[in-house]
Amino acid sequence: MITNLDADWPALQSTDWAADMQQCLQEPEYHAEGDVWTHTRMVMDALIALPEYQALPPDDQNLLLHAALLHDVAKPVCTIIENGKISSPRHAKIGEKIAREILWDFDFAFRENVCALVRLHGLPIWGLEKADPVRAAILAGWRVRNELTYILAKADVLGRICETQNELMYRLELYREICLENDCFYNAREWYNDHSRFRYFWSEETYPSEIFDDTTHEIVMMCGIAGSGKDTAYQKHYAHLPLVSLDNIRQELKIKPDDKGAQGKVAQVAYERAKEFCRRKQSFVWNSTNLTSEMRARLIGTLRVYDPRFTIVYVEASQNDIFQRRKADIKAAVLERMIQQLEVPLVGEAHAVRYVV
Repeated sequence: MITNLDADWPALQSTDWAADMQQCLQEPEYHAEGDVWTHTRMVMDALIALPEYQALPPDDQNLLLHAALLHDVAKPVCTIIENGKISSPRHAKIGEKIAREILWDFDFAFRENVCALVRLHGLPIWGLEKADPVRAAILAGWRVRNELTYILAKADVLGRICETQNELMYRLELYREICLENDCFYNAREWYNDHSRFRYFWSEETYPSEIFDDTTHEIVMMCGIAGSGKDTAYQKHYAHLPLVSLDNIRQELKIKPDDKGAQGKVAQVAYERAKEFCRRKQSFVWNSTNLTSEMRARLIGTLRVYDPRFTIVYVEASQNDIFQRRKADIKAAVLERMIQQLEVPLVGEAHAVRYVV
């Protein structure tokens, strides 16, 4: 999309998402410069002028350029007007998903770093309002370096016209100090072991969390869009382990994938089989789409009382492969909704997260 500092603006402006940004107004109190596209251009100019940006290696610069371009891509679908005020609630969270769709077939690590920056670009400004700013900074640093998030947020503040710019810059510097004090600005925070990190993610444990790893068996959670290759990954890497497969249970019970009323029965059978393996302290594989953090949290929350070690295996293929593989049994619109729903597993969600792309 952007291969150097000379972005092809006419080509970018002609995309549907950029056209929407050009038509999307912002609250003048915070964005007197006007529409989202104007702000985006100003942010990119401000980014390129920053000494912190200029000191980065080319790969990091390219990453930040893409993140700056897409950081407000969801504002057109999130913007509302209430009592004469314009706001865009949840635009960072939804923007991550839109950025992922736009960049789907890019290099996976590059794409996910861009998505993380889009999701977190407001954190350095608003992080102090979190219940636990230190925790927020540590978790953010697992996704992408806080240094890069800070630089993007700084460009975001400078690339606008507002009377509160100095206050926002002050907030940025406080966030930077929090990250530096907690060793999570230039790198991710180090941990005693994977189990301590897992406990920190899912509980209110405080850092440093030095917890003995008393896990007794492993639960491998497959994750990915239908047609991405989860069954193939299972056969290649985990065929030695028993399988709890929601697709297989549907076939056993003669329930169609689009029969929403019967999916509860499928889940009930799957959970009972999983609990039986856990009671025997036997490792196994759970194979379903597990597309969102909420879905994965439901399974982890139910089974963690049995002291397992969780491994999430995220499997991904090109959009073309996904649609071709499942065109006979899943409508394209359903697969598109899955892609829009997807939340790629994060470090910390499990003891180990593996990406098969």
